Amino acid sequence: MFATIVLTGCLGGLIGYSLVATTCPDQPTRAEQMLEQIKTFHASMPSCAWKELLAALVGTIVAAIGAATIAILVLRAQSEWRSHLPRRRPRALA
Repeated sequence: MFATIVLTGCLGGLIGYSLVATTCPDQPTRAEQMLEQIKTFHASMPSCAWKELLAALVGTIVAAIGAATIAILVLRAQSEWRSHLPRRRPRALA
Protein backbone atom coordinates (compact mmCIF):
# COMPACT_ATOMS: atom_id res chain seq x y z
CA MET A 1 0.00 0.00 0.00
CA PHE A 2 2.80 2.42 0.87
CA ALA A 3 4.50 1.96 -2.49
CA THR A 4 1.21 2.66 -4.26
CA ILE A 5 0.71 5.88 -2.30
CA VAL A 6 4.26 7.01 -3.12
CA LEU A 7 3.82 6.14 -6.80
CA THR A 8 0.52 8.01 -6.93
CA GLY A 9 2.12 11.03 -5.30
CA CYS A 10 4.94 11.02 -7.85
CA LEU A 11 2.49 10.80 -10.72
CA GLY A 12 0.41 13.63 -9.25
CA GLY A 13 3.52 15.79 -9.01
CA LEU A 14 4.40 14.99 -12.61
CA ILE A 15 0.91 15.98 -13.74
CA GLY A 16 1.05 19.25 -11.77
CA TYR A 17 4.47 20.10 -13.17
CA SER A 18 3.50 19.30 -16.75
CA LEU A 19 0.32 21.38 -16.56
CA VAL A 20 2.30 24.46 -15.60
CA ALA A 21 5.18 23.68 -17.97
CA THR A 22 2.87 23.48 -20.98
CA THR A 23 1.09 26.75 -20.21
CA CYS A 24 4.17 28.79 -19.32
CA PRO A 25 5.75 30.61 -22.29
CA ASP A 26 9.31 29.60 -23.08
CA GLN A 27 9.90 32.04 -25.93
CA PRO A 28 8.57 35.47 -26.87
CA THR A 29 5.42 35.74 -28.97
CA ARG A 30 5.67 36.74 -32.61
CA ALA A 31 4.56 40.26 -31.78
CA GLU A 32 7.32 40.56 -29.16
CA GLN A 33 9.85 39.16 -31.63
CA MET A 34 8.84 41.80 -34.15
CA LEU A 35 8.97 44.53 -31.51
CA GLU A 36 12.52 43.49 -30.57
CA GLN A 37 13.61 45.11 -33.83
CA ILE A 38 13.12 48.40 -32.01
CA LYS A 39 16.30 49.20 -30.09
CA THR A 40 14.55 50.34 -26.90
CA PHE A 41 12.22 47.33 -26.63
CA HIS A 42 13.28 44.14 -24.90
CA ALA A 43 10.88 41.22 -24.47
CA SER A 44 11.16 39.85 -20.96
CA MET A 45 10.47 36.19 -20.35
CA PRO A 46 9.20 35.34 -16.87
CA SER A 47 10.79 32.44 -15.09
CA CYS A 48 8.39 29.57 -14.47
CA ALA A 49 10.65 27.57 -12.16
CA TRP A 50 8.84 28.53 -8.95
CA LYS A 51 5.43 27.99 -10.51
CA GLU A 52 6.48 24.55 -11.75
CA LEU A 53 7.90 23.62 -8.35
CA LEU A 54 4.77 24.75 -6.53
CA ALA A 55 2.50 22.88 -8.96
CA ALA A 56 4.59 19.72 -8.56
CA LEU A 57 4.40 19.94 -4.76
CA VAL A 58 0.66 20.60 -4.71
CA GLY A 59 0.04 17.78 -7.20
CA THR A 60 2.14 15.39 -5.13
CA ILE A 61 0.38 16.23 -1.88
CA VAL A 62 -3.14 16.11 -3.30
CA ALA A 63 -2.58 12.82 -5.14
CA ALA A 64 -0.88 11.17 -2.16
CA ILE A 65 -3.65 12.23 0.24
CA GLY A 66 -6.27 10.92 -2.19
CA ALA A 67 -4.51 7.58 -2.58
CA ALA A 68 -4.03 7.26 1.18
CA THR A 69 -7.73 7.94 1.76
CA ILE A 70 -8.71 5.22 -0.69
CA ALA A 71 -6.21 2.81 0.90
CA ILE A 72 -7.64 3.44 4.37
CA LEU A 73 -11.19 2.86 3.13
CA VAL A 74 -10.18 -0.38 1.41
CA LEU A 75 -8.39 -1.67 4.52
CA ARG A 76 -11.38 -0.84 6.72
CA ALA A 77 -13.74 -2.62 4.34
CA GLN A 78 -11.52 -5.70 4.30
CA SER A 79 -11.36 -5.81 8.08
CA GLU A 80 -15.16 -5.65 8.27
CA TRP A 81 -15.56 -8.44 5.76
CA ARG A 82 -13.22 -10.67 7.72
CA SER A 83 -14.87 -9.98 11.07
CA HIS A 84 -18.26 -11.28 9.89
CA LEU A 85 -17.86 -14.99 9.31
CA PRO A 86 -20.55 -16.67 7.26
CA ARG A 87 -23.17 -18.53 9.27
CA ARG A 88 -23.13 -22.29 8.98
CA ARG A 89 -26.27 -24.13 8.18
CA PRO A 90 -27.33 -26.84 10.60
CA ARG A 91 -26.86 -30.30 9.18
CA ALA A 92 -29.95 -31.96 7.88
CA LEU A 93 -30.88 -35.09 9.79
CA ALA A 94 -31.15 -38.12 7.59
